[in-house]
Amino acid sequence: MNSEPTDPLKQRARELGFQRVGVARAGRSPHADRYLASMAAGRFATMEYLSQNVERRVDPRNTLSGAATVVALTVPYADEVPQPESKGDGKIARYAWSRDYHKVIVPRLRDLAEYIRDGDRFRTWYNVDNGPILERDWAEAAGVGWIGKNGLVIDPATGSRFFLALVLTDRRYAADAAALDHCGTCTRCIDACPTGAIVSPRTIDSNRCISYLTIEHREEFDDEQAKSLHGWVFGCDICQDVCPFNTRAQRHAVPLDPALEPRNLPLDLVTLARMSREEFLVAFAGTPVNRTKDSGMRRNAKAVLEHESPNP
Repeated sequence: MNSEPTDPLKQRARELGFQRVGVARAGRSPHADRYLASMAAGRFATMEYLSQNVERRVDPRNTLSGAATVVALTVPYADEVPQPESKGDGKIARYAWSRDYHKVIVPRLRDLAEYIRDGDRFRTWYNVDNGPILERDWAEAAGVGWIGKNGLVIDPATGSRFFLALVLTDRRYAADAAALDHCGTCTRCIDACPTGAIVSPRTIDSNRCISYLTIEHREEFDDEQAKSLHGWVFGCDICQDVCPFNTRAQRHAVPLDPALEPRNLPLDLVTLARMSREEFLVAFAGTPVNRTKDSGMRRNAKAVLEHESPNP
């Protein structure tokens, strides 16, 4: 069967606000074995959902029967967000300062999927990091960027500060070349991770990851966990901040979508540690920070206050 050219598809995707667009041939996920090894080693911590729907994760054709194409797309988030001004402030990851990206990206994905379906001629399935598919594998296979040693997709032109989205379809498009690995001998992300969560290149132990601890971990911290947040109360940017592809002078600046402009969020640790549920909902309404819930934010802020001297 002949494959369609991708120029019209990519043009439509960019009209909808996507920055990078790549196309891969659907099949078994390129790094399925790495995912299976991490699952077997217990590196997903308490995120049991990552060990569910395994057959769908390792092969998208088990999600959309007859899938021929995976379309990978990116939407950048803010480079610059307010920074802690004193040792009494906590830190929030860059991606979480704006409106919840799912609410921004999903309507655009829906429109792109409608375009791809061309009426009822084809079928689609789409996702923004909350479905059983290894989206980073497919971003690499589609040429959007390679998976760096910190486990994140890196676009050689713009770095790694973007959201990923995917569309599966039985419509056959011409595939792009897979992205090449440009990490080389660099180990800055591995060296900078203060908890040793990057146990080897592209292998992350969530049990040690600050992002996991501050967002996905739902229980109270043990002593070791409480001491390992390094000032972060939601997420962590350390392994991205040290990546040369995010800091080099040749990096291409990408215009920020107005819908993802950073908001004003509270950083004062004492305030965060004492927030009621109602105060939390007002302060973080409509942002990704809601993921940790008010109880998680209080726990995180108290841990930083009690066990660390956060840096300004």
